[in-house]
Amino acid sequence: MSIEKKSLISTLKTTKKANAASSAASPEASHVMSKNRSKVVNKVQSKVVNKVVNKVVNKRAYDRA
Repeated sequence: MSIEKKSLISTLKTTKKANAASSAASPEASHVMSKNRSKVVNKVQSKVVNKVVNKVVNKRAYDRA
């Protein structure tokens, strides 16, 4: 399984856990969880995008050589 697929699966699992935790929490805790979840999701998504972009760039460079 490729790194991109593993990263995406991990992101989905993290989001699923965060959604489950926020739905079980009180309204005040839900707001905090929502903010934390969005930070985690943004960080993970940026890492996944960077890995994919780097892989594409490296492949293009390899193909040109």
